[in-house]
Amino acid sequence: MDNNYFVYNGKKYIVEYKDKNMNVYKYNDGRIEILSEEEAQMIKQLLNSKYNYVYDSITLTDLVNANPEIENKEFIMNFLNWLESVIPENCRDNFYKNIKTLKTTLNTNIDLSKVEPISNGYSTSAGYNTSINSLTMNEKSLYELWRKAQSNANPQDFYWRHYSQTLLHELSHMASSRYDSETKISLCGFDRFPPENENDKNRGLTEGFTEIISMAGVPGTIEISSGYYIEASLINQLIQITGNEVFLKSYFSNLGTQPIQEKLNEIINNPTMSFNLFRNIELNYNIRDINEEQNILGNIQLSILDYLDKKIALLLAENRVNEISRILANYELMMITPEKLKMMHKNPQQFIGIDESINKFNEIKNKYESYLNEETKSSSIKK
Repeated sequence: MDNNYFVYNGKKYIVEYKDKNMNVYKYNDGRIEILSEEEAQMIKQLLNSKYNYVYDSITLTDLVNANPEIENKEFIMNFLNWLESVIPENCRDNFYKNIKTLKTTLNTNIDLSKVEPISNGYSTSAGYNTSINSLTMNEKSLYELWRKAQSNANPQDFYWRHYSQTLLHELSHMASSRYDSETKISLCGFDRFPPENENDKNRGLTEGFTEIISMAGVPGTIEISSGYYIEASLINQLIQITGNEVFLKSYFSNLGTQPIQEKLNEIINNPTMSFNLFRNIELNYNIRDINEEQNILGNIQLSILDYLDKKIALLLAENRVNEISRILANYELMMITPEKLKMMHKNPQQFIGIDESINKFNEIKNKYESYLNEETKSSSIKK
Protein backbone atom coordinates (compact mmCIF):
# COMPACT_ATOMS: atom_id res chain seq x y z
CA MET A 1 0.00 0.00 0.00
CA ASP A 2 1.29 3.49 -0.88
CA ASN A 3 2.04 5.91 1.92
CA ASN A 4 -0.86 8.09 3.09
CA TYR A 5 -0.24 11.65 2.01
CA PHE A 6 -1.91 15.01 1.48
CA VAL A 7 -0.78 18.25 -0.15
CA TYR A 8 -1.05 21.47 1.83
CA ASN A 9 0.11 24.87 0.57
CA GLY A 10 1.78 23.11 -2.35
CA LYS A 11 3.83 20.75 -0.16
CA LYS A 12 3.36 17.00 0.16
CA TYR A 13 3.03 15.52 3.67
CA ILE A 14 3.31 11.82 4.52
CA VAL A 15 1.18 10.36 7.32
CA GLU A 16 2.24 7.29 9.30
CA TYR A 17 0.49 5.54 12.20
CA LYS A 18 2.71 3.82 14.76
CA ASP A 19 1.96 2.61 18.30
CA LYS A 20 -1.48 4.25 18.13
CA ASN A 21 0.06 7.62 17.32
CA MET A 22 0.07 9.64 14.12
CA ASN A 23 3.38 10.91 12.71
CA VAL A 24 3.59 13.44 9.87
CA TYR A 25 6.66 13.94 7.65
CA LYS A 26 7.31 16.10 4.62
CA TYR A 27 8.24 14.79 1.18
CA ASN A 28 11.09 16.78 -0.31
CA ASP A 29 12.94 15.96 -3.55
CA GLY A 30 12.19 12.26 -3.29
CA ARG A 31 13.13 12.10 0.39
CA ILE A 32 10.95 11.78 3.51
CA GLU A 33 12.10 14.35 6.07
CA ILE A 34 11.24 15.33 9.61
CA LEU A 35 9.22 18.54 9.94
CA SER A 36 10.84 21.66 11.27
CA GLU A 37 9.44 22.99 14.55
CA GLU A 38 7.51 25.68 12.67
CA GLU A 39 6.09 23.15 10.17
CA ALA A 40 5.15 20.74 12.95
CA GLN A 41 3.22 23.51 14.74
CA MET A 42 1.43 24.46 11.50
CA ILE A 43 0.38 20.85 10.78
CA LYS A 44 -0.65 20.31 14.40
CA GLN A 45 -2.90 23.36 14.22
CA LEU A 46 -4.38 22.17 10.92
CA LEU A 47 -5.17 18.66 12.13
CA ASN A 48 -6.53 19.70 15.53
CA SER A 49 -8.60 22.76 14.57
CA LYS A 50 -11.88 20.79 14.65
CA TYR A 51 -11.44 19.47 18.18
CA ASN A 52 -13.32 21.45 20.84
CA TYR A 53 -16.52 21.29 22.87
CA VAL A 54 -18.69 22.41 19.94
CA TYR A 55 -19.91 19.91 17.36
CA ASP A 56 -21.07 21.43 14.08
CA SER A 57 -23.94 19.86 12.18
CA ILE A 58 -23.07 20.25 8.52
CA THR A 59 -25.99 18.00 7.57
CA LEU A 60 -28.48 20.15 9.45
CA THR A 61 -27.08 23.44 8.13
CA ASP A 62 -27.14 22.17 4.55
CA LEU A 63 -30.73 20.96 4.89
CA VAL A 64 -31.94 24.29 6.25
CA ASN A 65 -30.06 26.30 3.63
CA ALA A 66 -31.47 24.12 0.84
CA ASN A 67 -35.08 24.65 1.94
CA PRO A 68 -36.51 27.96 0.61
CA GLU A 69 -39.65 27.56 2.75
CA ILE A 70 -37.74 28.05 6.02
CA GLU A 71 -37.62 31.70 7.05
CA ASN A 72 -34.98 33.53 9.04
CA LYS A 73 -32.56 30.63 8.77
CA GLU A 74 -29.88 31.98 11.09
CA PHE A 75 -32.46 32.58 13.83
CA ILE A 76 -34.13 29.16 13.58
CA MET A 77 -30.80 27.31 13.39
CA ASN A 78 -30.16 28.12 17.07
CA PHE A 79 -33.24 26.10 18.01
CA LEU A 80 -32.65 23.28 15.53
CA ASN A 81 -29.05 22.80 16.65
CA TRP A 82 -30.14 22.46 20.27
CA LEU A 83 -32.98 20.14 19.35
CA GLU A 84 -30.67 17.93 17.30
CA SER A 85 -28.47 17.47 20.38
CA VAL A 86 -31.47 16.22 22.39
CA ILE A 87 -32.68 13.67 19.84
CA PRO A 88 -31.03 10.24 20.23
CA GLU A 89 -28.63 9.74 17.34
CA ASN A 90 -30.48 6.69 15.97
CA CYS A 91 -33.76 8.66 15.93
CA ARG A 92 -32.62 11.70 13.88
CA ASP A 93 -33.40 10.53 10.32
CA ASN A 94 -37.04 11.58 10.55
CA PHE A 95 -35.99 14.98 11.95
CA TYR A 96 -33.72 15.56 8.92
CA LYS A 97 -36.40 14.29 6.53
CA ASN A 98 -38.99 16.75 7.85
CA ILE A 99 -36.59 19.70 7.65
CA LYS A 100 -36.26 19.13 3.89
CA THR A 101 -39.90 20.11 3.31
CA LEU A 102 -40.72 22.16 6.43
CA LYS A 103 -42.68 25.39 5.82
CA THR A 104 -42.49 28.12 8.45
CA THR A 105 -44.42 31.29 9.16
CA LEU A 106 -42.44 32.79 12.04
CA ASN A 107 -43.76 36.37 12.09
CA THR A 108 -40.55 37.63 13.67
CA ASN A 109 -40.60 41.01 11.94
CA ILE A 110 -44.25 42.09 12.11
CA ASP A 111 -45.31 45.32 13.82
CA LEU A 112 -47.31 43.81 16.68
CA SER A 113 -48.81 47.15 17.67
CA LYS A 114 -50.79 47.10 14.40
CA VAL A 115 -52.15 43.56 14.72
CA GLU A 116 -55.88 43.26 15.40
CA PRO A 117 -56.77 41.72 18.81
CA ILE A 118 -58.31 38.25 18.93
CA SER A 119 -62.05 38.71 18.45
CA ASN A 120 -63.20 35.57 20.28
CA GLY A 121 -60.63 35.84 23.06
CA TYR A 122 -58.92 32.56 22.21
CA SER A 123 -56.33 31.40 19.74
CA THR A 124 -53.39 29.04 19.92
CA SER A 125 -50.10 30.94 19.96
CA ALA A 126 -48.63 28.56 17.39
CA GLY A 127 -49.27 25.30 15.65
CA TYR A 128 -47.61 22.50 13.72
CA ASN A 129 -49.64 20.66 11.07
CA THR A 130 -48.30 17.14 10.57
CA SER A 131 -50.17 16.54 7.30
CA ILE A 132 -48.48 19.45 5.47
CA ASN A 133 -45.33 19.77 7.61
CA SER A 134 -46.06 23.42 8.33
CA LEU A 135 -45.24 25.50 11.43
CA THR A 136 -47.02 28.80 12.08
CA MET A 137 -46.53 31.36 14.82
CA ASN A 138 -50.01 32.92 15.04
CA GLU A 139 -49.71 36.70 14.73
CA LYS A 140 -52.92 37.47 16.67
CA SER A 141 -51.72 35.38 19.61
CA LEU A 142 -48.28 36.94 19.33
CA TYR A 143 -50.03 40.29 19.70
CA GLU A 144 -51.64 39.06 22.93
CA LEU A 145 -48.22 37.92 24.17
CA TRP A 146 -46.72 41.29 23.21
CA ARG A 147 -49.54 43.11 25.03
CA LYS A 148 -48.99 40.98 28.13
CA ALA A 149 -45.25 41.66 27.97
CA GLN A 150 -45.82 45.41 28.29
CA SER A 151 -46.70 45.02 31.98
CA ASN A 152 -43.45 43.14 32.62
CA ALA A 153 -40.32 44.82 33.95
CA ASN A 154 -38.43 43.77 30.82
CA PRO A 155 -41.00 43.50 27.98
CA GLN A 156 -38.50 42.50 25.30
CA ASP A 157 -36.99 39.69 27.36
CA PHE A 158 -40.44 38.46 28.43
CA TYR A 159 -41.76 38.44 24.87
CA TRP A 160 -38.80 36.72 23.20
CA ARG A 161 -38.36 34.17 25.98
CA HIS A 162 -41.97 33.05 25.61
CA TYR A 163 -41.80 33.27 21.81
CA SER A 164 -38.67 31.08 21.82
CA GLN A 165 -40.17 28.49 24.12
CA THR A 166 -43.32 28.27 21.96
CA LEU A 167 -41.27 27.98 18.77
CA LEU A 168 -39.11 25.22 20.25
CA HIS A 169 -42.29 23.42 21.38
CA GLU A 170 -43.59 23.37 17.80
CA LEU A 171 -40.21 22.41 16.35
CA SER A 172 -40.18 19.46 18.77
CA HIS A 173 -43.53 18.39 17.34
CA MET A 174 -42.01 18.65 13.87
CA ALA A 175 -39.00 16.57 14.88
CA SER A 176 -41.20 13.82 16.31
CA SER A 177 -43.84 13.63 13.55
CA ARG A 178 -44.47 11.31 10.61
CA TYR A 179 -47.35 11.52 8.13
CA ASP A 180 -48.37 8.91 5.58
CA SER A 181 -50.21 10.61 2.70
CA GLU A 182 -51.67 7.29 1.51
CA THR A 183 -53.13 6.06 4.80
CA LYS A 184 -53.67 9.61 6.20
CA ILE A 185 -52.13 8.37 9.46
CA SER A 186 -50.27 10.95 11.53
CA LEU A 187 -47.78 9.99 14.24
CA CYS A 188 -46.63 12.71 16.60
CA GLY A 189 -44.59 11.92 19.71
CA PHE A 190 -46.48 9.18 21.56
CA ASP A 191 -49.74 9.92 19.72
CA ARG A 192 -51.41 8.43 16.63
CA PHE A 193 -54.24 10.01 14.63
CA PRO A 194 -56.67 8.66 13.71
CA PRO A 195 -56.31 6.17 16.59
CA GLU A 196 -56.97 2.47 16.12
CA ASN A 197 -57.61 1.91 19.82
CA GLU A 198 -57.43 3.65 23.20
CA ASN A 199 -53.71 2.94 23.53
CA ASP A 200 -53.03 5.17 20.50
CA LYS A 201 -54.50 8.24 22.22
CA ASN A 202 -51.58 9.99 23.89
CA ARG A 203 -52.09 13.67 23.08
CA GLY A 204 -51.65 14.75 26.71
CA LEU A 205 -48.46 12.74 27.17
CA THR A 206 -47.12 14.13 23.89
CA GLU A 207 -47.85 17.74 24.81
CA GLY A 208 -46.39 17.28 28.29
CA PHE A 209 -43.11 15.81 27.08
CA THR A 210 -42.88 18.39 24.29
CA GLU A 211 -43.22 21.09 26.93
CA ILE A 212 -40.44 19.50 29.00
CA ILE A 213 -38.13 19.61 25.96
CA SER A 214 -38.97 23.21 25.06
CA MET A 215 -38.58 24.52 28.60
CA ALA A 216 -35.25 22.74 28.97
CA GLY A 217 -34.09 24.51 25.82
CA VAL A 218 -35.21 27.97 26.94
CA PRO A 219 -34.16 28.39 30.59
CA GLY A 220 -36.01 30.93 32.68
CA THR A 221 -39.52 30.19 31.47
CA ILE A 222 -42.12 29.92 34.23
CA GLU A 223 -43.05 26.25 34.26
CA ILE A 224 -46.25 26.48 36.28
CA SER A 225 -47.71 28.96 33.78
CA SER A 226 -47.62 26.27 31.09
CA GLY A 227 -50.92 24.89 29.89
CA TYR A 228 -49.34 21.43 30.09
CA TYR A 229 -47.81 21.78 33.55
CA ILE A 230 -49.75 18.85 35.02
CA GLU A 231 -48.84 16.49 32.18
CA ALA A 232 -45.19 17.58 32.36
CA SER A 233 -45.14 17.02 36.13
CA LEU A 234 -46.56 13.51 35.82
CA ILE A 235 -43.98 12.65 33.17
CA ASN A 236 -41.19 14.01 35.36
CA GLN A 237 -42.44 11.78 38.19
CA LEU A 238 -42.27 8.79 35.84
CA ILE A 239 -38.80 9.76 34.61
CA GLN A 240 -37.49 9.42 38.18
CA ILE A 241 -38.61 5.80 37.99
CA THR A 242 -37.90 4.74 34.40
CA GLY A 243 -35.15 7.17 33.38
CA ASN A 244 -35.29 9.69 30.56
CA GLU A 245 -33.91 7.56 27.72
CA VAL A 246 -37.04 5.44 27.19
CA PHE A 247 -39.16 8.60 26.92
CA LEU A 248 -36.81 10.22 24.40
CA LYS A 249 -36.63 7.11 22.20
CA SER A 250 -40.37 6.44 22.35
CA TYR A 251 -41.20 10.08 21.60
CA PHE A 252 -38.85 10.63 18.67
CA SER A 253 -39.37 7.13 17.20
CA ASN A 254 -43.18 7.23 17.60
CA LEU A 255 -43.28 4.00 19.61
CA GLY A 256 -46.28 4.98 21.73
CA THR A 257 -46.29 4.13 25.43
CA GLN A 258 -45.45 0.42 25.10
CA PRO A 259 -41.69 0.73 25.83
CA ILE A 260 -42.44 2.84 28.92
CA GLN A 261 -45.09 0.37 30.07
CA GLU A 262 -42.55 -2.44 29.72
CA LYS A 263 -40.11 -0.51 31.93
CA LEU A 264 -42.83 -0.11 34.54
CA ASN A 265 -43.76 -3.79 34.23
CA GLU A 266 -40.17 -4.66 35.16
CA ILE A 267 -40.80 -2.92 38.49
CA ILE A 268 -44.36 -4.15 39.10
CA ASN A 269 -45.33 -6.99 36.77
CA ASN A 270 -48.86 -5.83 36.06
CA PRO A 271 -49.53 -4.86 32.40
CA THR A 272 -53.11 -3.86 33.22
CA MET A 273 -51.86 -1.40 35.83
CA SER A 274 -49.38 0.28 33.45
CA PHE A 275 -51.97 0.37 30.66
CA ASN A 276 -54.55 2.00 32.92
CA LEU A 277 -52.01 4.57 34.13
CA PHE A 278 -51.48 6.01 30.64
CA ARG A 279 -55.19 5.87 29.86
CA ASN A 280 -55.85 7.92 33.00
CA ILE A 281 -53.15 10.45 32.03
CA GLU A 282 -54.97 10.94 28.71
CA LEU A 283 -58.37 11.07 30.42
CA ASN A 284 -57.12 13.71 32.85
CA TYR A 285 -55.80 15.74 29.90
CA ASN A 286 -59.15 15.60 28.11
CA ILE A 287 -61.16 16.80 31.14
CA ARG A 288 -58.65 19.44 32.27
CA ASP A 289 -60.97 22.35 31.48
CA ILE A 290 -63.92 20.95 33.44
CA ASN A 291 -64.09 22.74 36.77
CA GLU A 292 -65.89 20.01 38.66
CA GLU A 293 -65.00 17.21 41.04
CA GLN A 294 -62.74 14.39 39.79
CA ASN A 295 -60.39 11.79 41.26
CA ILE A 296 -58.43 10.94 38.10
CA LEU A 297 -55.38 13.10 38.88
CA GLY A 298 -55.24 11.81 42.45
CA ASN A 299 -55.43 8.21 41.23
CA ILE A 300 -52.61 8.84 38.73
CA GLN A 301 -50.29 10.15 41.43
CA LEU A 302 -51.21 7.28 43.76
CA SER A 303 -50.50 4.76 41.00
CA ILE A 304 -47.08 6.26 40.14
CA LEU A 305 -46.22 6.22 43.85
CA ASP A 306 -46.73 2.44 43.87
CA TYR A 307 -43.98 2.21 41.27
CA LEU A 308 -41.81 4.64 43.23
CA ASP A 309 -42.13 2.58 46.41
CA LYS A 310 -41.15 -0.63 44.63
CA LYS A 311 -38.36 1.06 42.65
CA ILE A 312 -36.71 2.37 45.82
CA ALA A 313 -37.04 -1.03 47.48
CA LEU A 314 -35.18 -2.56 44.52
CA LEU A 315 -32.46 0.11 44.70
CA LEU A 316 -32.13 -0.43 48.44
CA ALA A 317 -31.58 -4.15 47.89
CA GLU A 318 -28.68 -3.18 45.62
CA ASN A 319 -27.38 -0.68 48.23
CA ARG A 320 -27.69 2.26 45.79
CA VAL A 321 -28.20 4.74 48.62
CA ASN A 322 -27.15 7.94 46.84
CA GLU A 323 -29.51 7.22 43.97
CA ILE A 324 -32.42 6.78 46.37
CA SER A 325 -31.77 10.15 48.02
CA ARG A 326 -31.60 11.87 44.63
CA ILE A 327 -34.83 10.27 43.38
CA LEU A 328 -36.79 11.18 46.51
CA ALA A 329 -35.59 14.80 46.39
CA ASN A 330 -36.41 15.19 42.69
CA TYR A 331 -39.71 13.37 42.93
CA GLU A 332 -40.97 15.62 45.70
CA LEU A 333 -40.43 18.67 43.46
CA MET A 334 -42.55 17.07 40.71
CA MET A 335 -45.63 16.30 42.83
CA ILE A 336 -48.89 18.09 42.06
CA THR A 337 -49.95 19.65 45.38
CA PRO A 338 -52.95 21.72 46.50
CA GLU A 339 -50.66 24.77 46.56
CA LYS A 340 -49.67 24.25 42.94
CA LEU A 341 -53.30 23.76 41.92
CA LYS A 342 -54.13 27.12 43.52
CA MET A 343 -51.29 28.76 41.58
CA MET A 344 -52.87 27.32 38.42
CA HIS A 345 -56.18 28.94 39.43
CA LYS A 346 -57.76 25.55 40.11
CA ASN A 347 -59.79 24.55 43.17
CA PRO A 348 -57.84 21.85 45.07
CA GLN A 349 -61.03 20.61 46.73
CA GLN A 350 -62.27 19.39 43.34
CA PHE A 351 -59.27 17.04 43.00
CA ILE A 352 -60.09 14.08 45.21
CA GLY A 353 -57.05 12.00 46.16
CA ILE A 354 -54.39 14.71 45.87
CA ASP A 355 -54.01 15.04 49.64
CA GLU A 356 -53.93 11.24 49.93
CA SER A 357 -51.13 11.07 47.34
CA ILE A 358 -49.12 13.70 49.24
CA ASN A 359 -49.52 11.71 52.46
CA LYS A 360 -48.52 8.52 50.67
CA PHE A 361 -45.35 10.14 49.31
CA ASN A 362 -44.43 11.39 52.79
CA GLU A 363 -44.91 7.88 54.17
CA ILE A 364 -42.59 6.45 51.49
CA LYS A 365 -40.06 9.21 52.04
CA ASN A 366 -40.06 8.80 55.84
CA LYS A 367 -39.82 5.02 55.58
CA TYR A 368 -36.76 5.04 53.36
CA GLU A 369 -35.10 8.15 54.80
CA SER A 370 -35.33 6.57 58.24
CA TYR A 371 -33.72 3.41 56.91
CA LEU A 372 -31.05 5.39 55.05
CA ASN A 373 -30.24 7.38 58.19
CA GLU A 374 -29.78 4.15 60.14
CA GLU A 375 -27.51 2.84 57.37
CA THR A 376 -25.45 6.03 57.46
CA LYS A 377 -25.07 5.82 61.27
CA SER A 378 -24.11 2.15 61.03
CA SER A 379 -21.46 2.94 58.40
CA SER A 380 -20.05 5.74 60.60
CA ILE A 381 -19.79 3.43 63.61
CA LYS A 382 -17.98 0.78 61.57
CA LYS A 383 -15.47 3.39 60.41
